[in-house]
Amino acid sequence: MNCSEIKPQIYNYLGFKGVAESPDTDELIVSCLGKLEKTAQFNSLYRAFENAPEFLKKPPYESFLAGTAGVILSVTTLGAGVDRLINRLYRTDMARAVVFDACASAYLEAKSDEFERTLGDNLTYRFCPGYGGSSVEDLKYIFEILKPEKIGVTLNESLFMLPAKTMAGVIGIGKKVKKTCEGCFMLPHCKYREEGKRCYASEKTL
Repeated sequence: MNCSEIKPQIYNYLGFKGVAESPDTDELIVSCLGKLEKTAQFNSLYRAFENAPEFLKKPPYESFLAGTAGVILSVTTLGAGVDRLINRLYRTDMARAVVFDACASAYLEAKSDEFERTLGDNLTYRFCPGYGGSSVEDLKYIFEILKPEKIGVTLNESLFMLPAKTMAGVIGIGKKVKKTCEGCFMLPHCKYREEGKRCYASEKTL
């Protein structure tokens, strides 16, 4: 994966940790991405429905899926090896760990977007339980339906997905919707907006 494609997103993640853009950080990002691509074992699981599962028949999913012709539930992950490497780095090299963690988050999003493009052209963006006023409890329903244990993903009692670099999402079929800040539950406290940025920015420049 080209570093330039996800570098802005990596810096967005690092922004919350006070890491400024610099040649040294750029070099560390390139190094971490190289290691990440060797370590990550991206895997995915999905299922499409003409009629939305019952747990989606409530706000905010109803408004998100309004006008769609169906829905896709998906789970994507980078695998347990990435988690193990991040945990090891946090014990041995904190600076590299912070950058590697941010790289892994951005890489997962990019790989998930890439995977979703194989599912069709006329789709909404991925809406993850826990965002936009939805409940993280809804992850239980996605896990009951998809059973992502078959790709090595579990949900613990605290509703954390393991491996940590995993996403579960809801995607509408038959309607093109771009990511926007409208309706985001973090909007009143968003650090990106304070800096005139977007968490989903994807500038193609280094």
